[in-house]
Amino acid sequence: MRTELIQELQLLQNSRANKFADDLTDRLKSSVDLVTEKVNSSISKRGKMLMMLEKRVNFSVLKKIRAKFFKF
Repeated sequence: MRTELIQELQLLQNSRANKFADDLTDRLKSSVDLVTEKVNSSISKRGKMLMMLEKRVNFSVLKKIRAKFFKF
């Protein structure tokens, strides 16, 4: 009888520990997912801004070259 109670207590403790670990893992995972989403978003925005800047620079350089060498 005593060994059965000890085993039952151990099972209960393991169950509580597993539940706590699962809850902690879920919280951590959701936090990491949120941070990952924000980082991806900011990197994407930065990439788009750099691409637009490059287009603008290319157009302005072409206009300056055209104005300098192709005077009509």
